[in-house]
Amino acid sequence: MKKLRTYLPLATLVVLMIVGTFLSDKFLTYSNLMNLLQFSAESALIAVGMTLVILTGGIDLSVGSIVALAAVVSANTQQLGLAGILVIVLLIGAVIGAINGIVLTKFRVEPFMATLATMAIFRAVTLWYTNGGPILGNITPAFSYLANGSVLGIPLPAIYVVVVFIIGYVVLNHTPFGRHVLAIGGGEETSRLFGINVKRVKIWVYIISGVLAALAGMLITSRIGMGEPRSGYQFELVAIAVVIVGGTSLTGGRGTIGGSFIGLLIFAVVMNIMNLLNISSFVQPIVRGLIIILAALAISRMLKSKASTGIA
Repeated sequence: MKKLRTYLPLATLVVLMIVGTFLSDKFLTYSNLMNLLQFSAESALIAVGMTLVILTGGIDLSVGSIVALAAVVSANTQQLGLAGILVIVLLIGAVIGAINGIVLTKFRVEPFMATLATMAIFRAVTLWYTNGGPILGNITPAFSYLANGSVLGIPLPAIYVVVVFIIGYVVLNHTPFGRHVLAIGGGEETSRLFGINVKRVKIWVYIISGVLAALAGMLITSRIGMGEPRSGYQFELVAIAVVIVGGTSLTGGRGTIGGSFIGLLIFAVVMNIMNLLNISSFVQPIVRGLIIILAALAISRMLKSKASTGIA
């Protein structure tokens, strides 16, 4: 069952790559593949954080609002320099993530409701901060380079995608914190009996999710050259879909960072193919929704098979 959960997304990605190659002669070009990774950077950051959250049995609906707030604040604080902006953005993500974690652990509010509330609150804060309009500040060359620069011909955002997933993989699979995350998703009471501080781990998971979402917001501002208060719209849905398509269970305890990476590539390849074929932007969300439904059906069938055969 574990192998099926792992190999089904990978097989799906391989099929999509083959289809893309047949549908467009531009698909397998170096520039197109780099663009595919480059424009997945923000989703990659959020997906890694969302994977950790979902593995604990939680959910984080506030990431899109964190993206928007970090985006406009980073545009409005260019005078602080790159280091100053980074500190403020990290604080925004950490504080909102901590609020999420504290509300759901200390006050025992369900993750869905806790993060739904902060999603609404901080989206409103962002619109209030900007009066609903974009911040057209003087973006410095150093800040712009974050999302538009390259190293040895490789776009920096493409490097970010690989680096963030490698770090996520190491944290989840080779640190006590990662083992605690998986243990909590498998059973909170059992984890407590083994001495794991469940509340502390959950708070840190939401802090990590918030920080990564804030960094994604900063990258968006670097890319487009302004602070857009409507940035991050539906990013939480895309991140959840990426994680689920990658084979992570919404009930927690089962899933991998590698699976989320494959899930991200599946969505990126599908969107890329549709762009190459000039498919309407109004149709693309429909396709994205169909992918989610198909993934949910596949996972449901796997779980039913597991229940009927007793395979772990």
